[in-house]
Amino acid sequence: MSPTCATALFAVKTAVPPYRGTQEQAAQFMRRVLTASLPEANLPRALGMVDKIYTSSGIHTRQSVVNDWLAEDPSQFTFFPANWQLEPFPSTAARMKVYEQASVDLAEQAARAAMIEAGIAPGEVTHLVISTCTGFFAPGPDILLLRRLGLRPTVSRAILGFMGCYAGFNGMRMADQIVRSDAGAVVLHVCIELCTLHFQKKATPDLLIANCLFSDGCSAAVFGAKGRRPALALLAASHSHVEGDSLDQMTWHIGDTGFEMRLSVQVPRTLEQQAAPFVESLLTRAGMTRQEVATWAVHPGGRKIVESLASALKLGEDDLAPSYGVLHDYGNMSSATIYFVLDRRLRDGGPSGPVVALGFGPGLTMEGAVLVRE
Repeated sequence: MSPTCATALFAVKTAVPPYRGTQEQAAQFMRRVLTASLPEANLPRALGMVDKIYTSSGIHTRQSVVNDWLAEDPSQFTFFPANWQLEPFPSTAARMKVYEQASVDLAEQAARAAMIEAGIAPGEVTHLVISTCTGFFAPGPDILLLRRLGLRPTVSRAILGFMGCYAGFNGMRMADQIVRSDAGAVVLHVCIELCTLHFQKKATPDLLIANCLFSDGCSAAVFGAKGRRPALALLAASHSHVEGDSLDQMTWHIGDTGFEMRLSVQVPRTLEQQAAPFVESLLTRAGMTRQEVATWAVHPGGRKIVESLASALKLGEDDLAPSYGVLHDYGNMSSATIYFVLDRRLRDGGPSGPVVALGFGPGLTMEGAVLVRE
């Protein structure tokens, strides 16, 4: 084992599928589905929820590997049955078939771009880490991506599966642990999430919120030892905390017709209460104080969540500009999202110094990392 060394982030790249539309188009798709599916007596309340949730989301555009939500007529559908009831509603198996093909295509796009930016040849990658919670198959995306990229067959591989929005941080931490134990390691971390494959048509607030927030995207990052090549930032510390009595506030279960995400209205309140002590612990691990923080990179799980964190941590408009910007332009892409925010933050020409990155997910789990821009 080599001596401990500092971990550097050499490159971050992102990719999204080609089907992009406005949040209003997504809302109109939801209205049409509900109108065709619900009893007339239940329709006014359901449509009212759609109008409220979608218009207050802070999201302008989203993207998907499926283009049906942009169609004006069911005859144009390519995934759902050609009717506004979407019946028979696609099974989990049908959704996984699309995931198996589309996930690797998108992952290859982001990973190739990250390797090029880092100046890394395929033969130099020693470890491949995949974060995903929106699909399963085997041989998995790690093996297929390895072959497409031309990586060595001896590359060490790991899949961080079904962890949710904070899995980007888990991959970051794994990369740090690998590099600190082996100065010659080059870690390629890919987060691939196809959330829209799990569209649900039940008119419940939690499922409507999930339909409103989540979209598809992929991000890739390259890590290695400090000094091997130019770096965007150094990874100074990471921290994780599972909050007690909050297991039911964010859940993700596999159903017969896709995966079902449930979000409690209590999530923003819980995060607001726990954010400050969590950040204090994170900075202690990094040997830093709050006064030394240059800026922030917050996972935009939703507008209300970002607002709650802003209140708890007393963050200003500049601190949260990349978070609100990514939410506005892409929606919530689960684990891939934090790298979209970091991509903007680390290239914005802002002050050098520590950047505090924060995310959260089922548990309720809070994750954080401190990256130092040089």
